[in-house]
Amino acid sequence: MKTDPATLDLLRKLAPQVLGALVRRSGDFEGSEDAVQEALLAAAEHWPREGLPDNPRGWLIQTATRKMTDQIRSEIARRTREDVVARQAPPSTDVPDRDDTLLLLFLCCHPALTPASAIALTLRAVGVSPPRRSPMRSWSRNRPWLNGSAAESSASRRRGYRSGGRRVTSGRNACGPSCTCST
Repeated sequence: MKTDPATLDLLRKLAPQVLGALVRRSGDFEGSEDAVQEALLAAAEHWPREGLPDNPRGWLIQTATRKMTDQIRSEIARRTREDVVARQAPPSTDVPDRDDTLLLLFLCCHPALTPASAIALTLRAVGVSPPRRSPMRSWSRNRPWLNGSAAESSASRRRGYRSGGRRVTSGRNACGPSCTCST
């Protein structure tokens, strides 16, 4: 619903008066300003539907006061939550004895990734920064299973290709014969 120009003019006229009253009561200019803005928005929404109140200035002051009270309560609750978290025991700084490098490499070589993506991710994980023009790009152009093209990759899986002396077909996935993922 659209607010008529007379109501908007009234809101513009009352805004400084309401802000002054709230600042005088609370002493917090910034909080008062935020609360008055929210009260003006509420008035612009409610007044066209419900009609102009008998005392528009009093309505705005009351609404702004309630909005400011809500803001203060919210701030107190946030501080309380932060204090509770600050008093909790800090997380353990013990470094586990196991090495997670192998787990990281397995994640980098997940069968859901294209081989080119897996290679790039693996190189990044082990800290190798590939050059800007990678020779891998030109090498993978002639190998459709590495360039990420779905049509070429699925065609090469249907035909099957040689990998390390074995014929790899679409019936066998990268994880192994017992894997249930769909690659």
